[in-house]
Amino acid sequence: MAVIPLLEERESVEDRVAQTLRELIVTGRLPGGTPLVHRELAQRLGVSPTPVRISLTHLEREGLVEVGPTGRATVTRASREDFEEIYAARAGLEGLAARVGAVALTDGHIAAMRRLLTRLRRLARERDVDAYLAERWEFYATCYRASGRRRLVDEVERLFRRSERYNRLVLSTADRFRESVARYGSFLEACEARDAIAAERAVHESIRWAVDRLGPLLPSETDPE
Repeated sequence: MAVIPLLEERESVEDRVAQTLRELIVTGRLPGGTPLVHRELAQRLGVSPTPVRISLTHLEREGLVEVGPTGRATVTRASREDFEEIYAARAGLEGLAARVGAVALTDGHIAAMRRLLTRLRRLARERDVDAYLAERWEFYATCYRASGRRRLVDEVERLFRRSERYNRLVLSTADRFRESVARYGSFLEACEARDAIAAERAVHESIRWAVDRLGPLLPSETDPE
């Protein structure tokens, strides 16, 4: 009788496959429109086709992969509409998370945010986009998690991860890095004051800045490919 792997082992393989494909997509190494053939991907990744198929289903829910009626999967194309919809959802949920988290912050939380902002400024100078985005999430998430609202924070993080390829496009120049990190000081000040309204406003202004910078440069879904 064949040995059946434990559920946790199957899930870990699927998670690793999904993470690998996600990274290839958001960094542009698998550009929009690229066909994703199960067997070819399985061979390249050294796994069976099953975890690839399941991983593609997860990535479809994240908006990174499109699966047609025949089961053919392709990488979705970045578009102005997708970008605007993701960032509008982020503005609503991140604004709420900032509002309810700011009033619950402790001195320890604030100290951690100050350290993170110091690192973010250094990473912006170095233009280390991978580390910058990871630290950027931790900076804001320190406030969001203080709310104790796990479901809200999980949904905010899901949207942040879904927007990663757009976040990378926003940070495509040294000037954009400088402008981006310069906006975080107002959020920290609002958090230090435990000012819920100011924290929400700082989040909205930061997201609006990104939309204004990148939105006009993205193709529309109605444009010819």
